Order: sequence, then structure tokens, then C-alpha cells
Amino acid sequence: MSAADHSCALLRGEPECRCAADVAMLDDRELAARATEKFVWQQRAEATGRRAAARRGLDAMLAAIRDRGPSALLSELIRLGAMLRILGEDRADVEEAGALLSELAELAELEGDTRMLGEVAAMRAHRAITFGQGENALADAAAAFALLTDAPVPPAADAARKLSRALNGLVLVLLKLGVHELADDVSQHAIAVAEAHGTDMERLVHQLNRIRLQLSWALRLERGGRLAAAATRFVGAAQTARTAGALWSTVHGRGSGDGRVAAADCSIIRSAYALARPAADHLAILDGVAETAHFTEDRIILAIATARCLMAAHRRADATAALQPLRDELGADPTEPGLAIALHRELSRIDGGADRTDALSRYCAALEEELWALRESRLTALRSRSEHHRLARVHGAVAAQALQDPLTGLPNRRALDLRLREATTAGGSQPCAVAMIDLDRFKAVNDARSHAAGDQVLRAVAACLRTALRAQDLVVRYGGDEFVVVLPATTLPIAQAALSRATQAVAGLPFDIGAGVTMSVGVVRIALHGEPAVALAAADAAMYRAKRSGSGVEVYDSALDAAAQQRLDLIEDLHRALEGPATDQEQIVVYFQPQIDLATGAVTGAEALVRWEHPRLG
Repeated sequence: MSAADHSCALLRGEPECRCAADVAMLDDRELAARATEKFVWQQRAEATGRRAAARRGLDAMLAAIRDRGPSALLSELIRLGAMLRILGEDRADVEEAGALLSELAELAELEGDTRMLGEVAAMRAHRAITFGQGENALADAAAAFALLTDAPVPPAADAARKLSRALNGLVLVLLKLGVHELADDVSQHAIAVAEAHGTDMERLVHQLNRIRLQLSWALRLERGGRLAAAATRFVGAAQTARTAGALWSTVHGRGSGDGRVAAADCSIIRSAYALARPAADHLAILDGVAETAHFTEDRIILAIATARCLMAAHRRADATAALQPLRDELGADPTEPGLAIALHRELSRIDGGADRTDALSRYCAALEEELWALRESRLTALRSRSEHHRLARVHGAVAAQALQDPLTGLPNRRALDLRLREATTAGGSQPCAVAMIDLDRFKAVNDARSHAAGDQVLRAVAACLRTALRAQDLVVRYGGDEFVVVLPATTLPIAQAALSRATQAVAGLPFDIGAGVTMSVGVVRIALHGEPAVALAAADAAMYRAKRSGSGVEVYDSALDAAAQQRLDLIEDLHRALEGPATDQEQIVVYFQPQIDLATGAVTGAEALVRWEHPRLG
């Protein structure tokens, strides 16, 4: 593959994406880069058909790597697929977006990734706002705020950049909810993380969103009659625009570096300058950047900035014309409620002018005060819910410890009991497969190295199992060197194939990590309303057969019951024999075998041998 072929075919002008066919030839980093560039390109593609082609390509990539099991690449492709559907604002996508977010949340839970859980919560809030389900947005935004603002900044640059990205997404959600104070706190935190760990492009994105925050806040303050505070925010937006403009020059390789020339390329930067000082001399540039306003909020802000500059030039009719088409186009669009009201207010202010009656002005002011009070209530509710979420997570963490193995972080036997009870009693459930796993040669690791070395092997095997199996499969540390896997709604052939792959993955661990241990696995399918203990015993019998035969994975066969029963009978007979004779016959008999010095013929000692003389088996 040539260097030119490392970009998506769509970006090279071809009609369809072929990235799914290249999956085997590219590493995860290259695949993630392709997916990201496809996502960015899709957001700016003008033709609907081109946008659909990008979506098909991204979905095909996701399908191609889904069978590999959980990975950072899988999580990233799911995230991009969900965001693509949310930003597309097509109501037909609401269920697909929700399903992808649920899958992403499961992967985050599996990895214990608090940052990703916070990002999922922010995306759910964004989805709720986009598709007119605002009643759900507040709870999800509160959860995201609690998770992301409490998350420590990781020392690794890549992980820190992902946290910065998640915080940026939360800023946009809080803006849509109109809680600018919280958005301001999160924005400053996100910028600090990006300054320490991000690229110039990432820093630019944060600065552009901070401009959006300050302008939206200023317009909100204006509507509430807080004109001095609004003016301060407009000035702050212009100052941020200067920083963003310099970054724009660096990223795009043009401009003088002070941000002013670069401002001509970006609608939100130029809008910030125009709103800080509306004047006719901004109009030519504002008209030139209209095509760069891809997002609804940018189009609204640009329209208001243009209208104010036209009013400064005493062109009232043109100012009305700058606002009217966008107002008609947006209609009852729920995605930007605060800015939509600002757009309506601006048009009313220009169109009404001095002809507005005093009564109407007072009525509008009263409505704005009511909206301000509602916004304050929303802010208080969000803070309260966020604190509740924090406390609930602390309580949940304590409760989770009772269901978690402290060494491996896997669920423990108690969690297994709960899961099996749920799987066998829940209405509508499908039969699941249950596997018992025992590590071969593990005792030798403890004996030859140390128990600490054995613990490291157990942790490595646990991590390998979680990665090799599906996200919905439950991996449990059963005790010692035994694990149990519950594979929901899975047939035995599929379960056997999945467990064989997991067995190979463990056997393939580097020797300094896995110490050469392998796995013996027995698998059984548990029937609905079946008894979990019976299924575990059957899986255990199949596992011992796999251990004796060296086959790796054995499916339970009812013929194993007889052999298992014979083993149990022998164990019970041995216990009775050790406790004492049930009859007059001694079953445990001691024999002494003399030890003789061959040189002298003298008896130097004796070796005691214990024989079990079974009354039936001899």
C-alpha cells in the first residue's frame, strides 16, 4: 500500500469508502486515524450522498473489527458511529444511536473506564437534546459532570487528550442546556488539560468552543437585562478569538500569526470581533465566512453579528433579511433553544424598533425574568443531581467490592450466583452457556517462583480472558486458579469456538507474563429454569475430562455423569475408611517394608506403606 493510499478513498474523491477491505493491512492506530478523518470529512460534506457514503464506510469498519473483541479501536469506532448519528439529527437514527451508546457503556464498565463512562453520559445528554427528549438530558448531563470533573488527569498524553475531548463534549451539552456557569468551569479545565497534553488542533477546538460559550452567555445576559455583564463576555470572546486566530494560523499554515488574518477564514472568530464592536467594516468579511459556518450555533451567532453590523450601518431592512431566512428555516428546532430565542429576540428588536409599545416591552421583560428563573432552577437541579451521582457512585463502589475479586478485579462467586440466578429465572431469557476453566501447570509457578509471581499470572490471565471474549460475556474468578465464564444466549458450538480462541490467547501469552500456563475448559449449556449448581458441576466434569485428554475445551456429555459419580463414590468410601471400620474389617492397613544396608545386611530402618483394601474393589 502506497503512502497516498493511507487516507480514506472518499477523501481522494472516490464514490465509496473501501477502508473495511484494508482492515487486515493497517494497524489499530492507522484505522482509528482513518475513521476520524472520515468522520470529520462527513461533517463538512455538502452532498447528502457523500455523507451517506462516509457513514456506510464507518459502519463497515465497525463490523469488520467487532469480532476481535473489546479494544480501544472498537470503542473509538462505536463512539464515532454514535456521534455521527447524533450530529446527523435524523430522528430515524435515535434508536441506533442509543444502542451504540449502550454498547460503549458496557465496554467502559468492563474496563472500569470512568472517563469513557462520563463521555457516554455527555453523549446521551446530547442525544436527548438533539432528538427532543430534553427531560432525560439533565440527568445524563449531571452524571457526566460528576464523572468527568472528578476524573484525575492521566499522566499518559493520549489518555489525557481523551479526557480533554470528553470535557469539551460536556461543555457543548451544558451550553445547549443554558447553564453557562458550569460550562465555564468545565471549559477552563478542558483547556488546561489540552494546553498540557494536546495538539495545536485540539487546543484550537477548545478555544473555538470557548468563544461559542462566551458569545452564547453574553446573548443570554442581554436578554436578562444584564447589559454590563454581557459586554464583559463579548470582550472576553474577542480576546479568546485572538488566541484562537493565532492557533488557526499555525494549524492551517496561513495568516500573520496574530489571529487577525486567520479570522477571515473562520465564522465564529470573525463573529466574536464583530459582536464586541459592531460596525460596517466587518460586513465584507462576515459575508465571506458564511460558508464556514457548518453548525447551527455558528450560523445563528453569525446572523446576529451580521444584523448588528448592518444596523450600525443604518441598514434595517438588510438586517431583518439577514435574520429572517434562518429563523424560518430553524422553526421549532430543539437543538439550540437558548440561541434560537436570541435569534427571535434580535429580529423582534430590529423589526419592532421604536414602534414597540411600552406594555409589550414590559411583557417581554417579564418573560425573560421567568426564563432566567427557570434557568437558575435548572442550574441548581443539575448541581444537586451531580452531587447525588457522586454520592451514589461512592456507595456503589462500596457495594461493588462485595461482588469483586480483589486480586483480578473480576466478579467473584457471589456475583456469579446472582448472574446465573438472573439468567435462569428472567422472563424471555435465552439459554446461556457456562464454562469452568482451570489453569494447567499453575501450581508449578507458585512452587518454582513465588505466590506473588502466581498472582501476576492470575491477573494476566484474567485480563486476557476479558479481552479475548465478547463484551457481554461474564468472566468470574471462581477461586484459586479456577475461572467461570457465562456466555449469554449462546449455542454450544459458538461457545466452544469462543472459548477455544480464549484458550489459544492465554497459551500465546509471553512466557514472562503467562509463565507458560494453559487452560482446560469444560462447557455446558444451562437450560431456562435450570439449577445453576448442576450446570457448574457438569461444566466441572467436562473440564476434568479436558484436563485428562489435553484437548483444551470439552463440551459436557451426559456420559460423564457416570464417571463423575464413580469419583464421588470413591471419595466418600475413602473418608469412611479413614474414620474407622464400619465392619469388623480394617480397610486402611499399614505395612512396614524394611530398609537394609546392602554392604552389611543390617536392617537400618523401615518404610511405612498404607494400603486401602476396598471391600468391593480390592
